[in-house]
Amino acid sequence: MMAKRLTIFLIYLALSLAHSYGQSSEAGIMLGFSSYKGDIIHSLFDSKGFKPAAGILFKRSINNHWSHRLGLSYGTIAGNDFDSDDPFQLYRNLSFRSRILEGSWIWEFNFFQYQTANPASTWTPYLLAGIAVYRFNPKAPLGDDWIELQPLGTEGQGINSYNRKKYRRIQLAIPFGGGIKFKLSDRFGMTIEAGARRTFTDYLDDISTTYPKKDLLLSTSGPLAVALSDRSPDQLNDNNNDRQRGDAAHKDWYMFAGIQLSYTLSKKYNDSCKPFKQKFR
Repeated sequence: MMAKRLTIFLIYLALSLAHSYGQSSEAGIMLGFSSYKGDIIHSLFDSKGFKPAAGILFKRSINNHWSHRLGLSYGTIAGNDFDSDDPFQLYRNLSFRSRILEGSWIWEFNFFQYQTANPASTWTPYLLAGIAVYRFNPKAPLGDDWIELQPLGTEGQGINSYNRKKYRRIQLAIPFGGGIKFKLSDRFGMTIEAGARRTFTDYLDDISTTYPKKDLLLSTSGPLAVALSDRSPDQLNDNNNDRQRGDAAHKDWYMFAGIQLSYTLSKKYNDSCKPFKQKFR
């Protein structure tokens, strides 16, 4: 319900911003990569997890130091235990991929005076923070097919004796990060940015807690769930529950990073942030 309300709010905000495009507003695109941190890949900056990503954005500058933007981003996150040198992960033998579709509202703070429409602007480092709603849907390979994992309840979600609910595939996240902005001309600007997303789920990769007991999983969700829940070498001979599958103590993260190219919709700009003028001039 909260994610739906935030989506409606972002749409309303987009319409509101569109009516004020003359006040140093910009439209742009983002090309780069997405990555994830979780139970398979343990760093957002591990190149094994980099996948192509793209996005569009609409930004309005409040003044030379503050701006906010709406964005729509799309990318892939993925991981494979086979790529690890950890004996536990190699034995566990799990893998996944998931498409991420995100709508975000992000505020930016420029350390130096900057607006693409401002003739005095050249470049600036900046920080960003905001809120996002995103959809994910982890899948695992089985033969030539990719199977959705959430409906299967691979860790016993939906089995009464485990008291584990199936996770929601539309959730909220907190983006934060930073980058550098460069002015290319009076109309065009370029940004290099990396923005991590703090999520409130441990299931971006469908891995969090322990293996369920196989006979219960088989009776509840069927043989496909059993096959994708445990892919370790001796899984057919192991019917014990509570064997460790993931680390529930830490939530998962994802990131969008890359280059943004923006076009200024109006040469007008707002230069009203007087307290910062002398300090950063």
